[in-house]
Amino acid sequence: MARILVADLERVWRGGQEQALLLMMGLKRRGHGAELVAVRDSAIALRAQAAGIRVHPISDSVRRIGAARRLRQLLRETPFDLVYANEAHALTAAWLARSHRHVPLVAARRVIFPLSRSLVSLARYRAAARILAISQTVRSELLTAGLDAKRIEVVPDGVEIPSPITPEARLHARERWGFRADETVVVCVGALTAEKGHALLIEAFAKLRREIKMCRLLVAGEGSLRAQLERQAREAGLQSAILFAGFVRDVESVYGAGDLFIFPSLQEGAGSSLLRAMTFGLPVLALARGGVAEIIEDGRTGVLMQEASAEALAQAAARMLRDTALRERLTRAARETVASRYSADRLVDHTAGIFEQLISGGAGGK
Repeated sequence: MARILVADLERVWRGGQEQALLLMMGLKRRGHGAELVAVRDSAIALRAQAAGIRVHPISDSVRRIGAARRLRQLLRETPFDLVYANEAHALTAAWLARSHRHVPLVAARRVIFPLSRSLVSLARYRAAARILAISQTVRSELLTAGLDAKRIEVVPDGVEIPSPITPEARLHARERWGFRADETVVVCVGALTAEKGHALLIEAFAKLRREIKMCRLLVAGEGSLRAQLERQAREAGLQSAILFAGFVRDVESVYGAGDLFIFPSLQEGAGSSLLRAMTFGLPVLALARGGVAEIIEDGRTGVLMQEASAEALAQAAARMLRDTALRERLTRAARETVASRYSADRLVDHTAGIFEQLISGGAGGK
């Protein structure tokens, strides 16, 4: 049995934290030990505790220094076999703790923002025995920064595969959000930050409403741009047509209520909410940005837009909403693709295999 120490210092719940929790739970089911260093009362800490995973809390005020001290203490007192840094702050803490001097250090990289070329930033990643990139696009950014290709592996996101949505579950989900039976519902799930493209989505939705009058937009997610986006909706006269739901813990009710999922992200490493929409049988429309184009096969598992144009996005959405046969064909192929390539079990098996290889000292492990 391997003992894995996971570190994640994010305060909020996003795709990366969901992936870390799926990984820890999967490792436990496979007989490994998994413990978490996290900010006290953060979203991932609370969910990990509820899942029976031991959490080592640190203060939010000095999270990187506090986590480094805690990691150093834990590695001194407990025979952990590997440290997994799930995001950049955690990697900084693990590097400061000199974790890589004691056990293999593995770092996750989920974003496609260019990696800082500063000595400290590069030193953190060079200390890792492996860097797990969630897509080929993310891997390319790491290579551009000059990191060793032999230490970078692509491990795509994984999601649990739910049962198909029943008519009763769909009705319940729509009732929860106050949608009428004759309304068409477009959904979007993601943090309300600039790179996620919500401003473009609202502009496109305004144009879509001219084509499909009885159309609503459900936006699930929190972020720094919420007030700005709500103001944009009001100024466009869409305040009654767009529902900003904020962070939704039971996000299944969002997917269950929808007729179409739009993923307007302008910069994306991959997109776990996109994968979840595909598993819930929603037809997906997205921009061909970053790792998204690695997930969706245009015309077979979804529709990809090359141009970040509100007009083009609205036209594509209207076409999809009017073509029942197209939607059914896309959703069937999309669910099959996610089940075969992006399941949570596949994520855990792939990652656990890398961990086991490093712990045994094989293939370049430190």
